[in-house]
Amino acid sequence: MEQIVQKMFELAARHEPFSLATVIVRSGSAPRSAGAKMLVAQDGEIAGTVGGGILEAQVRGLAARIFKERNATIQSFQFNGKDAASMDAICGGQVEVLIEWVDPGNPDTAAIIQGLEHAVEIHQKVWLITILPGGISATTHALVQGDGTIIGNLPTGLSIEIVLEKRMPDRIELDQVLVVVEPVNITGTALIFGAGHVSRSLAEFTRAVGFWTVVVDDRPEYASRERFPWADQIVVLDSFANLTDKLQVDQDSFIVIVTRGHLNDQSVLEQMLKTRAGYIGMIGSRRKCELIFQDLRDKGVPEEEIRRVHAPIGIPIHAETPEEIGVSIVAEMIRERALLQQDNPAVGKTN
Repeated sequence: MEQIVQKMFELAARHEPFSLATVIVRSGSAPRSAGAKMLVAQDGEIAGTVGGGILEAQVRGLAARIFKERNATIQSFQFNGKDAASMDAICGGQVEVLIEWVDPGNPDTAAIIQGLEHAVEIHQKVWLITILPGGISATTHALVQGDGTIIGNLPTGLSIEIVLEKRMPDRIELDQVLVVVEPVNITGTALIFGAGHVSRSLAEFTRAVGFWTVVVDDRPEYASRERFPWADQIVVLDSFANLTDKLQVDQDSFIVIVTRGHLNDQSVLEQMLKTRAGYIGMIGSRRKCELIFQDLRDKGVPEEEIRRVHAPIGIPIHAETPEEIGVSIVAEMIRERALLQQDNPAVGKTN
């Protein structure tokens, strides 16, 4: 999404219109999930992808037509076994793609693009609203920020509360209007507690797969930009006490506890279990983890809360080096993120 928004902003600065393709429904094993985007500029340059192969070629052709007609359409693409066998990028399934002409010369549209660009820059959660009237002759847009501020106008019948609960793109049918709601910056924040060797490897991986990556430690010589050039944010604390007063933790937070010692790990874990974090993982041997869990039980922490913890952290791949451990952890985080975004009841500890 970052690449797409940056390209939007560049084109808006030059008042150049573009076509925008968005996967709004996916079923089966089509290559990209709902929310995947591809921008097609006037000169044919593209940013992003909706899946590659024949799907992308067909969407690009439609985007060129939409650019000339200055309207919008929703197109369904279905791929059978024969289609899947003929190309590497498609495994079968069906997608619905919204393709629209966007004019950043329109002041309202320009304001929304500017709002998107700012949100991506500071990793602010926002929801992009695309409004398609009956007949789908053209689209309009709005942007909802996490505090409820709206840029543009929501259609009648769509409440802010409905918008803010969306974790995945969704289409909503209102009276004579189809609305597509797309969460932006809901890919998760990786809060990595500890700035040692494992954290250094992990931060590079979490950033690469789309997590907003925050490294937290109480040692400035470790939690530094030189050691963590990939981190989006580095937080140096006086101590690991009172963390919820210093950090924002919500259901899209992925907590990774890899501090330098048993006591710090337990302190961070005890505090994070009082939050709504979507994922909590702690490094350590099974014996160490069980000792910490038993101490929490003795303090009255309910068993269902303890079961939230992924410990020992990571997918079991016999990892030994910091880099291998980082791969193990980020793989587990990717899996849990997908489950959370799908509102899958199977979310939870699987070790």
